[in-house]
Amino acid sequence: MSLLKRLWVSVVVAMGLVLIGAFAVSLLTARGYFEQQLRAQSSDGAVSLALSMSQQNKDAATMELLVTALFDGGHYRSIRFVDASGKVSIERAQPDHPDEVPGWLVRVLPMDVRPGQAQVSDGWRQIGVVSVEAARGYAYRSLWRGVLQLGSLMLAIGLFWAMAVSALLRWVRRPLAEMAEQAEAIGAGQFRVLAEPEVVELRSMAAALNHMSERVRALFAEQAARIERLRDEGSRDPGTGLLNRACFSGELRRVLTDADVPATGCIGMLRIADLASLNQKLGRAHTDEWLAAVGKAMQASLEGLEDGALARVGGAEFAVLLPGDGLDAGRRIFEGVLSAVTALDLQAGEAGGLRAHAAVMAYRRGEVPGTVLARVDSALMRAEAQGALVVDGEEAGVPLPVRGEGEWRTLIEGALARREFTLVEYPVLAGDGALAHREFMLRLPTAGGPVLTAGQFMPAAVRVGLASACDLEALRLGIERLAGTADPVAINVAPRSLIEPDFLERLDVLLATAGPGASRVAVEVSERGLDANLAGLEALAEVLARHGAHLGIEHFGRQLAALPRLYAIRLAYLKLDGSFVAGLHENPGHQRLVRAIVDVARGLNVVVYAEQVHSAEEWAAAAALGVGGMTGPEASRRLVAQG
Repeated sequence: MSLLKRLWVSVVVAMGLVLIGAFAVSLLTARGYFEQQLRAQSSDGAVSLALSMSQQNKDAATMELLVTALFDGGHYRSIRFVDASGKVSIERAQPDHPDEVPGWLVRVLPMDVRPGQAQVSDGWRQIGVVSVEAARGYAYRSLWRGVLQLGSLMLAIGLFWAMAVSALLRWVRRPLAEMAEQAEAIGAGQFRVLAEPEVVELRSMAAALNHMSERVRALFAEQAARIERLRDEGSRDPGTGLLNRACFSGELRRVLTDADVPATGCIGMLRIADLASLNQKLGRAHTDEWLAAVGKAMQASLEGLEDGALARVGGAEFAVLLPGDGLDAGRRIFEGVLSAVTALDLQAGEAGGLRAHAAVMAYRRGEVPGTVLARVDSALMRAEAQGALVVDGEEAGVPLPVRGEGEWRTLIEGALARREFTLVEYPVLAGDGALAHREFMLRLPTAGGPVLTAGQFMPAAVRVGLASACDLEALRLGIERLAGTADPVAINVAPRSLIEPDFLERLDVLLATAGPGASRVAVEVSERGLDANLAGLEALAEVLARHGAHLGIEHFGRQLAALPRLYAIRLAYLKLDGSFVAGLHENPGHQRLVRAIVDVARGLNVVVYAEQVHSAEEWAAAAALGVGGMTGPEASRRLVAQG
């Protein structure tokens, strides 16, 4: 029982005892009063009757008439005349059972009514004694009416008092409940500030909690800012704010090895000519300003490309990665980049402007990152020699069974209707090699053609409005797998699906069909497709929590400041983007970043996994930094080695 409830019970019991005591005292006082009145009535009746009998004739008929007249005209229980010899010569009596009065009242509050007596005389001679006893029925009826009236009044007072005490305790409990909710919210990463309560005694506590909330908020903000600084130090070029060469190499490795990104794309490089001479003429400071302006111009021309990556990979070299774009699209994009750069009015003394050369080439999944970079560097040298944009090589695409949105819609809708989609699984292992969960990816077999990965058909599914249907099919297949395994499973969902109509409702129904097995399901959302407000993620978390399922974020590393908000929606784990894991054992900047993310996530009770772990060295480095698990080629090799 809570303290407030005990207080409420104590006050109500005390008030009840007071009311009961007052009620009992009132009844006893009323009974005493009625007893006195009945005694007085008996005594007065006896004196009056004796006087009348003494003044009248002493014959038996007259005396009996007087007794009968008094008995019939008053409220008496009995009247008796005893002569001088002690014989009862006249007696009148009637039952004394009060009507409409409960018997327990008579038993609990008996009235001691003594008969009144008076002597009857004839001159100086005593001829007998009159004994008169008043009837108690009238007194009991009056007492019963008083009991009802007083009891009703006491009950009303008691109820009013109980309600008043309840209202008072609710008034006190409300700020206490708000402070408890505030403390829980702080633990959940939500930093509320309470209004000052009206209860004076609680104001200091509320002020302390508000101060703690603001302090914890500031600590989280400081940690998030520190992590972002570490990310920028390890992955950003300090002069331009673009990705540096190490981070760009990690991003290139990811798109060349990850089966769930587009299988083909373009990579291009731009080099500023005569940087050394400009540096001599203008000085290092002005040259750095030029390079920063070039970076901003390139960023502006690439704005709107969700999966593109722009980096400064050398003193005067900039690289652009365009997953999923063909050579024609790459040519158009780089022509726009060149136009934006050459349009800059960056003149230095006699220098006529900024000259830039660029080359773009296609790549396909499975190529070696070093080979791709060497090819684009060779193409860039040809561009410098020719003085024009060089587009190198044939289209490096993977043959697709269909072309055009109409054919894609027909293919995907048919596969959904016939349930032709399949899943492939990839292990996620803990640092000690134990299985953490199995990650499922959706695949689309084609008749007489290749099996398409999500990176190949999902862009088309998004364009034709079938992305959420594909995600629901993946969830259905994953839930079916629960019956054949006791391992936890993770299923990827496109961020776009979270804002599609009816997606969450249908997900709710699917998880309900899983029953208790839903607690082994995790739904992963890529950070790359989420906006700054994490649209749809909170509603998804509510649906998952309703069934005991879990929420994970993959490809994490861009929205580091969102960590406390992710924890507030009960995030179970996050997977570090592979670009931060590539060469982790050789990159102190990324090591500091990963350590900071792990420290903050551990304080928020969020598990951190590393994506695209390719080597034992990267595995060991990530484990040493506190990463809770790994996925990627190295995880698959270790699972096979375990048998």
